[in-house]
Amino acid sequence: MRRKWMVLTAVAVVLMLAQTASAAGSAPAVVTITATVDSFAEWADASPAIVPGNWTGHVGAVNQTRTATLALTLYANVTITLTPTGSTNSGILTNGTETLSTSYKITGDVTAPDGSYKPAGTAAGQFFATAPANTYTVTHVAGDGSYAVNLLAQAVSPNNRAPDAGDYTCGVTLTASW
Repeated sequence: MRRKWMVLTAVAVVLMLAQTASAAGSAPAVVTITATVDSFAEWADASPAIVPGNWTGHVGAVNQTRTATLALTLYANVTITLTPTGSTNSGILTNGTETLSTSYKITGDVTAPDGSYKPAGTAAGQFFATAPANTYTVTHVAGDGSYAVNLLAQAVSPNNRAPDAGDYTCGVTLTASW
């Protein structure tokens, strides 16, 4: 029995010494951690759409104007240049060979929002103008990173005849670059 007590005491002493050694160990290590965030811009919704229910109504007469607003959110951590380009049907509302007069404007967190609609087209002063380019600037504010960009579309039916019935479609690409 005495031998058992001696073994137990020896084990207890070894365990206490191990704890004392670790408690009195070396100085703590300070770990420095770094992560990198690249400059980027991305749309909250990668496939936004203006659908018939978004318009102020259906076209039902000659020389009738209808409008729709698409509220977009752009996430960016850098000042960006926003460039619109016409994609499907060159950005002009089209049904077969029929078209509606189509215009756009950009508002929201851009430095110079449009005050009036610009016709779809690539000539100077038009919405998809290339020379000089029609662009918009979204200025990054540190700590913000979420910006409202509104695309407003306007459709006008011909003033001297009824357009064919049906859905008129087109596409606009908004490219954010820096």
